[in-house]
Amino acid sequence: MEKFSLLYPSDYDKTKEVSMKDFKFIQSLRIDDMVILIKESYRGFADLALENYFTTSPEVLRYRLAIVEDLVENKVLYEVFCKAVSIIFNISDMRRALSSDFTVESALSAVRYLEMYQEIVDLFAESLRECEVHSEGMNEFKKQILDIAESEDYKNLSESLSKMDINFGLLKSITIGVNLDENLRPKEAGIVAVNHTSFKAGTIIDKLLKKTETDAMCLLSPFYPLKKAFRGEDLKNFNSSIHDSLQQIFAKSLRSFEPAIHNYYNTNTAMFISMLDDIRFLTAGVGFILSMREKGYPMCKPTVATMEEKKCELEQVYNPMLVRNSVEENIVSNSFTFDENGRFYIVTGPNHGGKSIFAYSVGMAQALFQLGLFVPAESAVMSPVSSIYTHFPASDENNYGKGRLESECARLSEIMKDLSETDMLLMDESFSSTSGLEAGYIASEVLTGIGAIGCCGIFVTHIHDLPQQVEQYNAHPMNKGKIDNLVALMENKESGKRSYKVCRTTPDGLSYAKDIAKRYGLNLEGILGKKV
Repeated sequence: MEKFSLLYPSDYDKTKEVSMKDFKFIQSLRIDDMVILIKESYRGFADLALENYFTTSPEVLRYRLAIVEDLVENKVLYEVFCKAVSIIFNISDMRRALSSDFTVESALSAVRYLEMYQEIVDLFAESLRECEVHSEGMNEFKKQILDIAESEDYKNLSESLSKMDINFGLLKSITIGVNLDENLRPKEAGIVAVNHTSFKAGTIIDKLLKKTETDAMCLLSPFYPLKKAFRGEDLKNFNSSIHDSLQQIFAKSLRSFEPAIHNYYNTNTAMFISMLDDIRFLTAGVGFILSMREKGYPMCKPTVATMEEKKCELEQVYNPMLVRNSVEENIVSNSFTFDENGRFYIVTGPNHGGKSIFAYSVGMAQALFQLGLFVPAESAVMSPVSSIYTHFPASDENNYGKGRLESECARLSEIMKDLSETDMLLMDESFSSTSGLEAGYIASEVLTGIGAIGCCGIFVTHIHDLPQQVEQYNAHPMNKGKIDNLVALMENKESGKRSYKVCRTTPDGLSYAKDIAKRYGLNLEGILGKKV
């Protein structure tokens, strides 16, 4: 079976993959709370890391999104993939345990290994025969699975397994026969039968009352734990006798099976084990997508544009973590786009107006897209970015030897050193720890620099002077990316009710302050009216 991946096209050279430059956004955007990769290190398997699955390749994204779509639209197939994970884990365990030296234990493990191989092939074959798949990757996987299932080698293996005297994976008990002398003393013993079911306790009264006539597995006397019935050397001798007897019964059958075991050992399960991490990632990602849809929220397959096209068009994008954590039934969504007149946006508006939630939703959509997953929107056209940088308030800001403002500036400075026109930068209330005058100066310098670099992104701020200076930032001779304004709107200015809608417009820098002052009677008219 040729090497195959569910995450990368067959002709894709992973050694030439251009990795994203920074992965701190995984935690700051809470991507690891959406795509939850279950840790398996406790059982000897490496834990998966999300940063290993981000890609900047449009080719890879198209390939992966098509496979994700097949799983999303075929829930039965998704459930089969989930079930397959534990089976492949067991197969991998068996590979490690299988020994080249013949013993009953190793042979029984080997046969069970083949039974699990048969189980995983049949599991995939049965579901893929029934499901209609469309992606290049899933169709290739289907072809390879059905080629195996319909091959003469596999049919011979299945037939051999079905004809074996005992299904070793289901062996539960043995029946021991004991011959007695004329004084009813045991003189010899041996194994009469091996069974697929366990014995259960009974009494001779049960037999006399004919309660066990139809149940050959019911004992005539109660069980006695071996450790109580035998002591020390006696228990050891009993175990040894049973072991030797099983060896004699099964050795010939098992030895005859060794060629099949070796034929299938390395080659026929290597594909499934090599795909294990792909399947673990896909089931985690698709599970998240389905959970959002089950709550009634859209998750769309984005159209992939090239990095050079610099596309980000999101129709009704929303914050999925808000869906998970909120008791509200309706989460507000917004439409958004980067274009030639707005590569970077300053977002202003009232407190608690949804500005930060909006910025996070754009970043989350970009991150999920670059994992090759559906995004939280009704429709989307997106280009990959070379990195996603976030400059959000940090409760654990390293203030040792410097104030909070210096710490913020130091952190942003490190980002700016690596920032390029193919990156995304998300800023939330940067410089809020200082006065409006100082914050305005630093922010203006940074925004002018961002325009010159040409990256895309969002800056959520309460510095209401900044939106009035957009023309000044864009007039800089080195400008490569236009800066524009977004405003979080009020639904009712009189009551102060927020709409959580974001609109592309230039705000009146004092409008929100005026509305609040008027509502509380702190405008001049209100104050003087009280005096009259």
